[in-house]
Amino acid sequence: MQDSSILVFHLVYAGTLGVALLMFLGQLAAFTALLAMAATAQLMTYGVLTIWCRLRPAASELPDSSSGRRRASSPER
Repeated sequence: MQDSSILVFHLVYAGTLGVALLMFLGQLAAFTALLAMAATAQLMTYGVLTIWCRLRPAASELPDSSSGRRRASSPER
């Protein structure tokens, strides 16, 4: 039978590799979650800006600040 210190060395080495693998998988999961949150925030921002632009009145519909009349819209080309 081999020396027991060799067995302990192999078990410690395998445990170290196991912990390293778990840390790598945890870091990969955290990075994936971060990318998913960033993509979700970007998508929500795009949606909010789209709704905001559709609800905001066009510049031709805004009242003129001096006379209270509507601005004349520019002719389309």
